[in-house]
Amino acid sequence: MPTIRRAAVLSRTGRPLVHVPQATYPGLVLGQIAIRTPELDDAERVGRAHSVAADEAYGSYFPRDWMFQRNTPAKRTEQWHQLLSEPAPEGQLRRVRIAEAGEKVLGFGIFGTARDADAPVGFELHRLYVLSEAYGSGLSDRLLHELTPERPAHYLWVMEQNRRAIAYYRKRGYWHDGAVERLPTIANLPKTRMVWSPQ
Repeated sequence: MPTIRRAAVLSRTGRPLVHVPQATYPGLVLGQIAIRTPELDDAERVGRAHSVAADEAYGSYFPRDWMFQRNTPAKRTEQWHQLLSEPAPEGQLRRVRIAEAGEKVLGFGIFGTARDADAPVGFELHRLYVLSEAYGSGLSDRLLHELTPERPAHYLWVMEQNRRAIAYYRKRGYWHDGAVERLPTIANLPKTRMVWSPQ
């Protein structure tokens, strides 16, 4: 059972993300984490987890103003509510999974049809996030397997400064294909494309 404590979740920039009961999971057991397709009423919990996960991944180098305005639990909840309310476009794949321990979302991912006109292959890993408290538990691998059970060739975009994520994907056979894009609304920060294909 998790140990519950009440605390303000603080970002790396020092702002409170949201004041909620927090849980620690001593000896986190992967088999005790459920992975499933989310429903509309999960939007708030997934949005809160998305805000925390994004802050853990990007809070040290994304512009503070952007994080304050775009990475709030309310904004993330709004995004998830919209995503879960709308079906995938006709003829396109969209597979969404969340990982939870009890009532807490510890990770999530989205996989589906490639969104880029110049996509190197037909499928894209749109998102894969795991909260830091689940790092090293194997949850990322389990989510990735649930999202891509057929293991088709696919690609993803990752921020160049997200060294942890890049190392994770490299160990699993992803490689840089040379494509780089800069994000004009996020201080022109670069993201790089990585591709995975069957041997």
